[in-house]
Amino acid sequence: MTRRQFLATTAAVVSSGHRLRGRWPRVLLDLQGGCLRESLAGYARVCQPRLVRADTSSIPHCAVLLVPAALEISPVAARAIVRCLHAGATVVLESAAGFLDERAFRTERAVLRDYFGITVESPVRLWPRQTPYVDFLWPYAAKLRDFSRVVPLGPQAGEQIGWVDGLPVALQRRSGRGTLIFLGSPVGPALWAGDADATRWLSAVLATVS
Repeated sequence: MTRRQFLATTAAVVSSGHRLRGRWPRVLLDLQGGCLRESLAGYARVCQPRLVRADTSSIPHCAVLLVPAALEISPVAARAIVRCLHAGATVVLESAAGFLDERAFRTERAVLRDYFGITVESPVRLWPRQTPYVDFLWPYAAKLRDFSRVVPLGPQAGEQIGWVDGLPVALQRRSGRGTLIFLGSPVGPALWAGDADATRWLSAVLATVS
């Protein structure tokens, strides 16, 4: 991405809040003990969203819902996320299930399957490795640093948008009236660390939301 493209993308993200009448531009869902805190802090730092706790009765009507590095999504939270999708939101669902023990992973995999139609395979530990990057193909080609463990995707509907070591780890697809973007490799920790490539990539993703 050139400097001119980055500036145009950033301007689109900033201005999007003025076009989204009647709804919040971005909402960040705090799963509290059910997510990695550094990922939550990363999205909060870059996106300046409205923060909503997962135990709230409902999520405000929004254009973008960010769910950072989820370790455990309760049925209540899952249903609230699905309602956002059906209402037309773009949901960025980031999974940290690769850091769970086997029993907890099976539970989280069932939640992803039953509520979101996402099929994931067993976690893969990436480190140590010579090329610590995830290759993203959308919204533009980018290499973002991995976060040591990933949750690969199984065969399913949707556009695969991220790969690592030949494994698909990210996808996007229509869901209800909205769009679901699933990340099996957390990007939030890189945002928290001030990674410029991760910030540019997320800005470009947000710029696709009208």
